[in-house]
Amino acid sequence: MSLELALRVALAPLAVGIASLAARRWGHAVSGYLGGMPLIGGPITFFLAQDYGPRFAAQSAAVTLAAVAGQAAYLVAFAHLARGRRGWLLALAGGWIAFALVSGAIALGGPPLPAAIALAVAGLAAAWTGLPRPREAGGLPAVPNAELYLRLAAALVLAFAIVTGARTLGPVWSGLLLSLPVTGSIVPPFTLALYGADAVARVTRGFVVGLTAFSTFFLVVAACAVPLGTAPAFLLAVPAALAAVSISSRLLKIRLAP
Repeated sequence: MSLELALRVALAPLAVGIASLAARRWGHAVSGYLGGMPLIGGPITFFLAQDYGPRFAAQSAAVTLAAVAGQAAYLVAFAHLARGRRGWLLALAGGWIAFALVSGAIALGGPPLPAAIALAVAGLAAAWTGLPRPREAGGLPAVPNAELYLRLAAALVLAFAIVTGARTLGPVWSGLLLSLPVTGSIVPPFTLALYGADAVARVTRGFVVGLTAFSTFFLVVAACAVPLGTAPAFLLAVPAALAAVSISSRLLKIRLAP
């Protein structure tokens, strides 16, 4: 493995590590919206733009934006299966099936940017209204080191599949790979196994807030990469994503744990 590939793959465990450590300090909800932000897909899209040009990155970003609807379907399916006491493995499988069905249909259609925006907005709205609500206030979870290491290892495996796949596929399937719920496949299952379905409700709602930043980031890249160039598009996308998560966390009243 080259040094460049190793650095790219390392982005996924970095994102999972940040989200996991945030849970120790601020609680499950904040861990969720950090996990939903484009901490993995954003840098990888920048690498794609460097390798294949801004048009490739813009097309890939549009598909990634549309596939936010698939991530929303994943969160809703996982959270409801978790509430039904089905166990983390069945909840994870159900979430992935929901993601595959929705995102596969999106990828086959190759939606233009206006349709991608509509799909992302509809998916986030459906997730926020369809997710179960926590039944009680949550405290600060303890994230033991052994659990953190397992999360990092799982993220590393998933990131390697994404990065190596994106190097050989076109922009549509690269965009779909970038939308895979990597952090979402690690943090919620561990949360369910250790803290129960109520904590999963807080985490998944936090993910929806984080996905507003994710969506905004890829919207800006998709719209600006070709007319403005790679560097200006990404320089605009980062503050736009931060503004989106700040505004949405206030509007949706996601608060830090006491």
